[in-house]
Amino acid sequence: MAFIKFTGHGRSYAAKASISRNGMLSFSDGARKRFNMDEFPVCVLYFDPERRQIGIEFTADEKAEGARRLRLRKTGADVAAKAFVEYFNIGVQETTVFPVGTDESTEYAIIDLDTGKKRTAPKLTEAPTGA
Repeated sequence: MAFIKFTGHGRSYAAKASISRNGMLSFSDGARKRFNMDEFPVCVLYFDPERRQIGIEFTADEKAEGARRLRLRKTGADVAAKAFVEYFNIGVQETTVFPVGTDESTEYAIIDLDTGKKRTAPKLTEAPTGA
């Protein structure tokens, strides 16, 4: 097997998602690439209360029942999920980050709510002196 050159710079390619306190579901650039989100204008959200998992089906069918607009950003993607989070009582008090996996039987992106870690604010460097 031949070597494959890596030409990426500076970004993590880990597939992660975060849920903010106000219900915004955001995906890292790694998740955007892994799940080919550029090909899908919408997604459908599912919840498994027994396993405490969110399933995300990315689809091109904008008329699919429950379809939610997927907003592509420069470094990832997001979807407004406030009603979903409230309906299923998925309470996050602070923005929480989760690894994103795949369900082999459905091919949904999966967020296991028991694996989340509260996002920590970046450490601030010492403030510049002077006025």
